[in-house]
Amino acid sequence: MIVPHPNYRLNPARSIQIQGLIDDQLVTRLTPQILKLQHQDRTPITVYIDSPGGSVSRMETIFRLLKLSDQSNSNPCRIITAVSVRAASAAADLLASGDYAIAFPSSTVLYHGLRTFEKNPLTVESTSVLTHLLRLTNDVYAMELARKIEDRFLFRFTILRGEFDDIRTKLAAPWMTDLDCFFEAVASKLSKNAKKAWDKAKDRYGRYQSLLDSVIAKSKPGTGPQRLAQMEAKQIKAIVDFEVRTNTKDPSWSFKEGGMGRLADDFFLLNEYLESYTSDRLKTWCTTLGRWAIPKPDADEIDAIADEKARAEKLVEKVRPILQPVWSFFVALCHALQEGENDLTATDAYWFGLVDEVIGESFWSLRYIEEYKPDPPAKTETNKEAKTTSEEKPSAAGA
Repeated sequence: MIVPHPNYRLNPARSIQIQGLIDDQLVTRLTPQILKLQHQDRTPITVYIDSPGGSVSRMETIFRLLKLSDQSNSNPCRIITAVSVRAASAAADLLASGDYAIAFPSSTVLYHGLRTFEKNPLTVESTSVLTHLLRLTNDVYAMELARKIEDRFLFRFTILRGEFDDIRTKLAAPWMTDLDCFFEAVASKLSKNAKKAWDKAKDRYGRYQSLLDSVIAKSKPGTGPQRLAQMEAKQIKAIVDFEVRTNTKDPSWSFKEGGMGRLADDFFLLNEYLESYTSDRLKTWCTTLGRWAIPKPDADEIDAIADEKARAEKLVEKVRPILQPVWSFFVALCHALQEGENDLTATDAYWFGLVDEVIGESFWSLRYIEEYKPDPPAKTETNKEAKTTSEEKPSAAGA
C-alpha cells in the first residue's frame, strides 16, 4: 500500500505561484509570501510554475529565498516544484532545481541557450566578446543543470537496465553496450522534438570520443613541466589535423569558411570532456550505482575485501568503464539542451531527468519507493476461528 509522505506531495495550502515573466516585480510579490511560509514551519513548500521564463538572476533570487534558513539555523524547507502549464527558459531551470520536481501531464518544458538583447549597434569586437561570453555562460549553465538533475538521470538509467538484455535479443545485437541499450530504450519513449535533442546529444557524445582519440594520439607528452599554453597548443594542433581529416571529402570546406568556428568549438568541447571525465561526480556515480552495474561474481569479489577504502576503490575501478560513457553522454545532453530550441512534453522531461514524476503516469519515482509499505496480513475466517478456540480453551496452568 502507499502511505503519502509530505516530502513528495503537492500542498496548495503551503505554496507560491510562479506566473508570468520572472522579473523584479515577481520577486517583490513573492518575497513576503515565501518569508511567511518559512516563518510558519519548516515543512515543504510547493512552487507551482506557469511561466515563459525571464531573468535567470531573478529566478536564482527566488530560489535562494526559498532555501533560506532562519535565526535558529533551521534546515531549509524542502522545495517541491510543479509545472502546471508551461515552464520555459529560466522557469525550466527553476523547475529542475526542486528537491522533488513534478510535471502535470499536458504541461511543456522549454530549454534553450542563453540569449541577450543589445541596445547599441554591434561591432566585430563587441560581437567577438559577446560570443565568447555566451559560450562560457552556456557551458556554466549546462554544468549547473547537470548538478541539478544527475540523480534523476542516474535513476532513469538504473530502472531501465532491466530492459537491456531484451533489447539486445530483440535487435539480435548481443554486442550492444549498456549505453547503446539506454539510447534505444529512451528514444522509444520520446516525442519527435525530444528525439532531436537526444540525437544532438548522441552526436556531441560521439564527437567527444573521436576528438579525444585523435588528440591523445597526436598530443605526445613533453619532457619536464609544461605551461598550460604549451599543452593547449598541442591540443589545438591535434584538433586542426582532426578537422582536416574529418572534412577530406568536402572540397569546399576551409578554416576561413566556418572551419575556425568549428576549431574553437572543438577546443572547448575537448576541455569540457576532460573536466567531466575527471569530475568527482563521476566517482560518486560509481559508488552509488556500482553494485547494480556489475555482474554478481564481481560484486562478491568486492564484498570479500575487508578494508572499506580498498573496497570502494575496487568498486570504482570495476564500475568506471561502464558508467564513464553514460556520464559523458549525460554531460553532452545537458549541453545539447542549451543549444537551439528544445520544446519537451512532460514525458520527455521525465526521461531526460528534468522532473521526478508525471502526474497520472505510472513511471517509477523515488516517491513510490519512499511511500510503499507492505500490506498488513489479511485476516481469514480460519484465523478468526483458531483465535476464538484458543481463547475459549483453558490453559494448562489455569486448569
